Amino acid sequence: MSRSKRLQLVAKLAQQREDQAVQALAEVRSQLALEQQRLDELLQYRKEYQTYLDQQANGGIAIEQWRRTQGFIDQLAMLAQRQESTIASWQQREQQVLEKWRELYQKKKNIGQFIDKVSAEELIAEDKKEQKFIDELVTQRFHRS
Repeated sequence: MSRSKRLQLVAKLAQQREDQAVQALAEVRSQLALEQQRLDELLQYRKEYQTYLDQQANGGIAIEQWRRTQGFIDQLAMLAQRQESTIASWQQREQQVLEKWRELYQKKKNIGQFIDKVSAEELIAEDKKEQKFIDELVTQRFHRS
């Protein structure tokens, strides 16, 4: 088995590792989108309750109801801050996974280029071997004549 054929196994493994990194990146990005959607929902709820409270305050509202509603709005704000921290963590994870993918992609590309180089060298060596064989046949025929 030629060297380039044996190296194909290495290339296949590099491809599998890169594919796994692509899958991991897709999963992280999916989770990041989900976390962003949750934040958007929290902010929307907060906005709706704030609008409700403002409308009620203009029309007159019992102080106890105002406190409860304002407390709920404050809780939504606190949850939104936590969600922003969660998103920041996922963004950091995304960068790590992206960097790992880039590294594996480059490694796969380098292996492919090396295999191409080895294959070309093997082809040249084979051509030289054939040419030498042909030259020897011609030389033997020439000496027999």
